[in-house]
Amino acid sequence: MTALPLKKPFAGLRVADLAWVGVGPSVSKYLADHGAEVIRVESGTYPDPLRRVGPFLNDTPGPENSGYYANFNSSKLGITLNLKHPRGPELLKRLVARCDVVTESFTPGTMARFGVDYESLRQVRPDLVMISMPLFASSGPWSRYMGYGHVLQAATGYNHLTGWPDGPPIGTGIAYTDFFVPHIAAAVLVAALDYRRRTGRGQLIDFSQMEAALQGLGTAIIDWTANAHEQSRLGNRDPEAAPHGCYRCKDGRWIVIACFTEEQWAGLKAALGRPDWCDLERMRRKWQRLNEQKEIDRHLAAWVEDMTRREADAAEEPVEGAEGVTIRRFTTYELMHWMQQHGVPCGVVQSAEEMHNDPQLVHRGHYWRLRHPVLGEHTYDGPAFRLSRTPAELTKAAPMLGEDNEYVYRQVLGLAEEEFIDLLVDGAFE
Repeated sequence: MTALPLKKPFAGLRVADLAWVGVGPSVSKYLADHGAEVIRVESGTYPDPLRRVGPFLNDTPGPENSGYYANFNSSKLGITLNLKHPRGPELLKRLVARCDVVTESFTPGTMARFGVDYESLRQVRPDLVMISMPLFASSGPWSRYMGYGHVLQAATGYNHLTGWPDGPPIGTGIAYTDFFVPHIAAAVLVAALDYRRRTGRGQLIDFSQMEAALQGLGTAIIDWTANAHEQSRLGNRDPEAAPHGCYRCKDGRWIVIACFTEEQWAGLKAALGRPDWCDLERMRRKWQRLNEQKEIDRHLAAWVEDMTRREADAAEEPVEGAEGVTIRRFTTYELMHWMQQHGVPCGVVQSAEEMHNDPQLVHRGHYWRLRHPVLGEHTYDGPAFRLSRTPAELTKAAPMLGEDNEYVYRQVLGLAEEEFIDLLVDGAFE
């Protein structure tokens, strides 16, 4: 007898997704990719600002051309709704009455101004689970301040820790917190859904992106509270590893090498061919090597440059190192494998193209190919985890503005055709 396929974890769950930019849409994407019907609610006139952020198809900005927006909103339906229209709040409440979850990330007070805050919405859906995800918090002196991930990583200290010791804070180059804060928010939301399953009661989740971002800075905060020591920028260094750096290879690529333990240092010495400098007295213990990182970096940089070759160059005969150890010149990836074989943490600094061809990600099936009416067929990030019995499925590309208006308003809300057309003409969906 053939076993019936199991339902997805969130099959039967309906979500009204009013969040925007990075964090909120990423949370609802977890639900959508695992079976929930997620309805993306945007203003037709002022849609999600992420639609204005590149990369764009053919470098041409447009609301349907953003690859950034597309990657955060796969597997979702999309509608437009004008909350400033006289019937806008009523239509949203009718939708919420048919939903289990509402997600939003507006500045605190925005939902209340339209009469669609949690207390108002639970009147139409008493067991509603709603997660509000403002940048700072729903209350407090900074609660009404605006910003995005770049602002948050500055406010939470990431910029303070990123850069060179003698230079200014430079940040990570991306809206770093937008990519890990959603993991925390999604876990909290699932906990609230489990509570509702057990008790029948919904609740409001007051989720602070700022407080979630602080979870990545535990050691810096503890160091201050315990030792009154303020950590600062270290460049590529780490207080517990020597070496811990990034080194240029012959082909122009870069490779990172780190040794946190004596075993890893012994492996590095073997991988290098046991050069004399590794056995100097001042290199014997890690605490000594931490004081000699400039010298270690100088030796490693020279060795990596000398012992690597370009992909197109023919493989060379092995060369003899100290104590008769023979090694050969490596391509950048061969050097990574060589170091790893000796127990040394090491990795190639990969480009976007290289990540798409990365054999590990290919093996895992990380990327999904989806076809979008405007963007065409492209790859999308899948989740970082696999459920053995109920794996994720990216069912469709991100919705275009108002793509599912007719389905949601007519079939989900039950509007008659004439009423739907009247609302359309009157600007309720703008």
